[in-house]
Amino acid sequence: MESTGDPLVTMWKPNTPIMRNRVTSFDTTRSSASSAWTADENPRGRLWGLFAGVFVLLSIVIARVAYLQVHLADGYQQDFATIRETVESMPSRDARIVSADGQVLAQDVGYFQVAAYYRWLESPPDPKWLRMKARERLTRGQRRDTQLVEAAEREVLAQQKRMWKELAALSGMDETVLTQRRGDIQRRVERIVELVEKRRAERFEEEQASETASTSEPSGQSAWQRGWNAFVKALTTAPDRGRLDPIIVREQQDYHTILFEIDLKRGMHIEAHPERFPGLKLVESTRRRYPHGELAAHVIGYRQPISGEALAERKARFGSADPLDYRTGDRIGKTGIERVYERQLHGLRGQRRRYLSHRGEIIRTEIERKPMVRPDINLTLDTRLQRHAEQLLDAALNRRPTQTDEEEKDELPIPAGGAIVALDVHSGAILAAASAPRFDLDLLAQGDQEVFEAARKDQRSPFLPRVTRMTLPPGSVFKTLTAAAVLESGAIGVHQDFFCQGYLDDPEHHRCYIFRHYGVGHGHIDLQAALEQSCNVYFYSAARRSGPQPIVDWAARLGFGQPTGIDLPGERGGHLPTLKSGSGRNGRWQVADTLGLAIGQSSLTVTPLQIARLMAVVANGGYLVTPHLVSHVGSIHAAGNDSESEYDWTVRNPQRVAGLKGETLEQIHAGLVRVVEERHGTGYKTVRLPGVAIAGKTGTAEVGANRADHAWFAGYAPAEQPQVAFVVVLQHAGSGGHAAGPLAREFVRKLVELDFVEGKLELAAGE
Repeated sequence: MESTGDPLVTMWKPNTPIMRNRVTSFDTTRSSASSAWTADENPRGRLWGLFAGVFVLLSIVIARVAYLQVHLADGYQQDFATIRETVESMPSRDARIVSADGQVLAQDVGYFQVAAYYRWLESPPDPKWLRMKARERLTRGQRRDTQLVEAAEREVLAQQKRMWKELAALSGMDETVLTQRRGDIQRRVERIVELVEKRRAERFEEEQASETASTSEPSGQSAWQRGWNAFVKALTTAPDRGRLDPIIVREQQDYHTILFEIDLKRGMHIEAHPERFPGLKLVESTRRRYPHGELAAHVIGYRQPISGEALAERKARFGSADPLDYRTGDRIGKTGIERVYERQLHGLRGQRRRYLSHRGEIIRTEIERKPMVRPDINLTLDTRLQRHAEQLLDAALNRRPTQTDEEEKDELPIPAGGAIVALDVHSGAILAAASAPRFDLDLLAQGDQEVFEAARKDQRSPFLPRVTRMTLPPGSVFKTLTAAAVLESGAIGVHQDFFCQGYLDDPEHHRCYIFRHYGVGHGHIDLQAALEQSCNVYFYSAARRSGPQPIVDWAARLGFGQPTGIDLPGERGGHLPTLKSGSGRNGRWQVADTLGLAIGQSSLTVTPLQIARLMAVVANGGYLVTPHLVSHVGSIHAAGNDSESEYDWTVRNPQRVAGLKGETLEQIHAGLVRVVEERHGTGYKTVRLPGVAIAGKTGTAEVGANRADHAWFAGYAPAEQPQVAFVVVLQHAGSGGHAAGPLAREFVRKLVELDFVEGKLELAAGE
């Protein structure tokens, strides 16, 4: 065909290829059959379809984002803010120990440790954290303003600076020291991060090398298989960025102790102003304090953190249901009242729930169970009397050697230790229980290693509670019991006369004190005079008549050879010899054993507390009391309980000593009064106190090996209506009358001054 002259019409020629995307003729005269529409012939339609599809998808995304922002934003933010909860225990306080005169002897003192959230102590702070804290101060619209965000960041930095400056002023710590502590914590955490990052990088390199080896194309795989593996990997494996994302360790989202101790007042100030101390957490703790230091250290005892072995033992015994809920760091009583009454002293911890942000910062705290504090442990001990007793002992241990009145050549040596104990003759309540030397409870509780080492190396054994654990031969104070035994056995009569020649059979053996020093005897005496003048020969003769068995039997009845039952740990019962434990071959009993036992020697040993209880028996008319230190726990009283209370502690009622006649006690009582009140009595010069009658017995216990004797004085006051029995004993101090006697007199004087004993000390003004 030839051209028609129309430039828009292309003439067809044979063998000319058809062009699909040629310019289309707008001639409408063509037949419909030859102009059917196809996608390839309408590119504009294809573009409009593509645009429509993209628009629909974008509309869906925009609508969803708008819905999230408008309707769900608050819900997501709330879930993000309270991401986790933790349950923490709240420390409790152990019960106080209080004296009879209202003095606190032991108590838990509360204090706070201050812990800081890591990001608040970090300098300079982490940029991401700083940006987050800044954005928290702005509204949603303000967060889009870069200048407002930067201004908020400066506010956060200024608040951080003010907080640390105020905390330094509040705690009394130099700000540079506080800054140094912050730096130490930050460096420690950064080292942890560095180590973790290093190990992580090493593992990453190992994984990369392993992956490279595993993904090398195995020989024989077809192109189709290699393509399929690459497709699966692309779908199932995160894209390789060629580096590791920054890691956050737990220490970066945790609290670190910055102040180890501040008092409760300062701690409450921090807690009351969280807006001024953001990022700080108070950790409440307690410390056991002993306000009076050395006072009654052996009686009170001390507490220390429970050992791992003890925890394991309790876990094996109770499993997870330990009734006292001991945990690592809890204190437990080691000695004294602290140990015996552990169950009554140990407080039970409380529980609180903390709500933490995803970064570990505390949002709020709820107390679910308050800590349980036990009621006070109230003692029978009087601190005024106890302190005076300790002062008397300290003066005796620190004095210079002195000479006796009777013999200028006899020096009184310095004691190695001593004890004074006093108890109510009717109830057994301990009024004073002093030992010397002692140790400072408060310094020991604070972990003062120098104090502990000094006490441990002291050869005088300051840790030894001498009232209950020091066992010594009693010497002549034991003649009180021997008198009861020989009278009750009928070996001698009440008023039977005896002539003392100064020795029993041989002038070189079994002699009296005055014979050894003056070469004379006591002459004609009876039981009362024998007690008054402490005649050894009288009791030798009486014991030889009765034999040893009555003395051993009565000693057992009166509690010797066994603990008294006082509420202190580790009490010793001493040694009461039997007929099977004599000094002869194969333990055979010898006559010399009988004679020695009669005057408190042989192998007999006793504690000061046992002798005090013996004196109480004479004073109260024949009742054996149980010594005790705790009067009541809270409102529960101890005295007079015959059965266990809810606290598992009892004090038995005084028990009548079977077979002990009143006439026997009257004779012994009269003799003990004469010891102090009659001019020939061994305690007349050193114990007698005008204005108050004292009954008692001196004792000088020989120990041999060229060592000085033990000095004793045991008695009660007032003599006619006894109220208090007491014992003074000094180790290796020499004569009982001269060494222990003066301490006994001054101790009774204090008893009168404090109204424990009736008397009129004004009569002693001209003494």
